[in-house]
Amino acid sequence: MARVEQAHPVAAPVRETWPARAIPFVILAIGALAMMHPVLGAPTTQVIGKPGDNIQYVYAAGWIAEALRTGASPFVDRRINPPDGLALLSTDVPYLGYIAVAPFTWLFGAVFGYNIHLVLCHALSGLGAYLWIRRLTGSVTGGLVAGLAFMLAPFHLAHSYGHPQIVSTYALPLFFWALDESLHRRPGRRALLGLAGATFLLSTAAQYYLVIGLISGLVYAFLTLATRRLNPLRGAWLAAPTTLAGALLGSAPYLIVSRSGVYVPYDLDAVRMWSASPMNFVVPSHLHPLWGEIVDRLRPETLWIEKTLYVGLVAAILALVALRAFDRRNAWVGTALVAAMLALGTDLHTGNLPLQPENPFWLPAYYLNQLPVLELMRVWARFGVVTILFVALLAGVGAARLVQRIGAQADVARGNGNGANATPGRALLAVALVTLVIIDLLPGRMDSFTLKPRPIDTWLAQQTEPFAVGFVPVIDDITNYRILFGTLFHGKQTFAFMHQAHIPPTFQDFNERSRGFPDSISAARLRELGVRYLLLEKPIFDGKRAFRWSVVEQRLAQTPELYVITQVEDVVVVGFR
Repeated sequence: MARVEQAHPVAAPVRETWPARAIPFVILAIGALAMMHPVLGAPTTQVIGKPGDNIQYVYAAGWIAEALRTGASPFVDRRINPPDGLALLSTDVPYLGYIAVAPFTWLFGAVFGYNIHLVLCHALSGLGAYLWIRRLTGSVTGGLVAGLAFMLAPFHLAHSYGHPQIVSTYALPLFFWALDESLHRRPGRRALLGLAGATFLLSTAAQYYLVIGLISGLVYAFLTLATRRLNPLRGAWLAAPTTLAGALLGSAPYLIVSRSGVYVPYDLDAVRMWSASPMNFVVPSHLHPLWGEIVDRLRPETLWIEKTLYVGLVAAILALVALRAFDRRNAWVGTALVAAMLALGTDLHTGNLPLQPENPFWLPAYYLNQLPVLELMRVWARFGVVTILFVALLAGVGAARLVQRIGAQADVARGNGNGANATPGRALLAVALVTLVIIDLLPGRMDSFTLKPRPIDTWLAQQTEPFAVGFVPVIDDITNYRILFGTLFHGKQTFAFMHQAHIPPTFQDFNERSRGFPDSISAARLRELGVRYLLLEKPIFDGKRAFRWSVVEQRLAQTPELYVITQVEDVVVVGFR
């Protein structure tokens, strides 16, 4: 692999001690923990963000661990939506990561498993970028700058609020590294296996990343072969079937689920609103502890979880340094720009509003979204992670170049010989660059909440015999996710979904049978499902989302087939006569 050119001759390398070699890994580990600082005090009960998708993914971590221990399928929870069961992969789930952390989940619970998975995603994402730049440049500083710039990117913080599959970016640097290896020389078995393995990791992390990786990888391959005048017939063509093999293996569980017809394409309006703005790449995160509040006042972003794409000012400046005489600059810059264009979505937006609402100029993402499979893509802004990655990688190359040149010159100016053996200048510059990157991307003001079983979950767990229950109504995503989470503790059969856009037929049937509840007709329909208890969420009966509770009480009294058994805080337990 080519290394960044050095301005001065380098003396024989000094043998590093183990503590010295460990320093970059320790810094990356501390950075990964800092990204999780709101929950470090209570990692078994605290979750980053506000109640939402994060509860769903805590459930997924818990079920996959439980399934591995009991011999059940980790992809289908048979207790939910009987007799068909709930397909966890009716939404993106980082299933391989949850399998890997299952021992932690067994020991400390689902919340801890969810949290440790996020920590590992942060750490491994930074590690992948670090190792690639360290390999290319031979520079620890360059690798550390790249690793920190990618790992600490506010993109990761934003998605820590409930999208662990999108935080699972560890496979992206590995994928492009393996692809690069396969294109720059005749790939051997090891290089091809590495590419297949990296693609497999992409698809097990998120189907979003599989699509993003395949499209961006195609651009990367084309630019690499074209700008470096490489002959694909000399072996690089093997990258295509190798990538396909890894993709099919990792996405096999999703392909099985797709045969049920549960995946529903999004309409244009649902896709269009998630188009990023060019400003999203240059505006710092409102979560930053130093200037986040100022950013929030000057440019509030209502859809910030999906549209936080800040690449980092320091990283961007260092990336510019790398553009001179770097043999991969065309492929890296080109891929970053194409990914940024795709992140802009269907058409140009500013402030989350289309510039041309009625007669837009459609961007490439609009036309790609018409294709099979790609029509399931809702948030094209997520392509921005590829731009963030390559800016971070280029920043690492730029930092390596500065340390090698300016650091050596500083040593010479201090009278320390030719700069080959002296290190004070390099050390000072290295510390300064790493510090500036960290300050620019400091993890900051993040919400967290306590996630524990609800009292109704405890009550159900106390009922030792197996039976089915139905929560009424299930029209609220957060309530649905709490129902899923509760099954980890009481183990009773119930009805729920994984993604509101991809509703299982059995759950749809349960909802249809609940229509008009409470009355004799709906009671008879629900009883046919074998439900023993109906659990009524009183706060939802507010006269807006469902009948007022006073109306429900009256109708319950008028329905002889139903009677109230007990009330557990805000949940009323109703049985059948």
